[in-house]
Amino acid sequence: MATLRDLGSELFESAPAGAGPVTAPGDRWVVLAGAAGPVCAIAPATSLAVGDRPAGILLAAADMDLGEALESAAFEQFADVTALVLTEPDEDRPGQPRVAGVVSGETLARMMLRGPTRGTFGWGSTGSGLAGVPDVALIAWSCGYLEAGTRCRTRMEFETKPSASMMPACPNKRGLAAHQFDW
Repeated sequence: MATLRDLGSELFESAPAGAGPVTAPGDRWVVLAGAAGPVCAIAPATSLAVGDRPAGILLAAADMDLGEALESAAFEQFADVTALVLTEPDEDRPGQPRVAGVVSGETLARMMLRGPTRGTFGWGSTGSGLAGVPDVALIAWSCGYLEAGTRCRTRMEFETKPSASMMPACPNKRGLAAHQFDW
């Protein structure tokens, strides 16, 4: 059975989210992570300025079955994300995920176009069952609501993109006016 980890990982480093402008070196990704886990992935030789809205990422356990992942609702949004961030349990922080790898959007797109192959990836549900690490693929997205020049940027995770009429209320961690999450 192939797992997401078998896709291989790009070179990456982790940095705390909210630390100001971040520029990824030309040879590696930078994954910004907060207390709840990865927030975004910055591609090599690109930057995220203060106030910029981070691009969305797919978030999944590194040991998730590849066939299940490719067929999940979250992976249907692969064209809207910059990368797949793989996680695993962090022994130093029980119940919290740590970044285990980064799969570029280009690699992910090739995999999605090829799709699962019965002889290579296997079928059936195995689930990762890892505490603190999602056992389903998720989309991590930042709210795009804008008020008086301030972008909300509150991060939420979804199994699939909600329709515009079903968009949830935003947790609004920046203290802006109450609003629905803006995809």
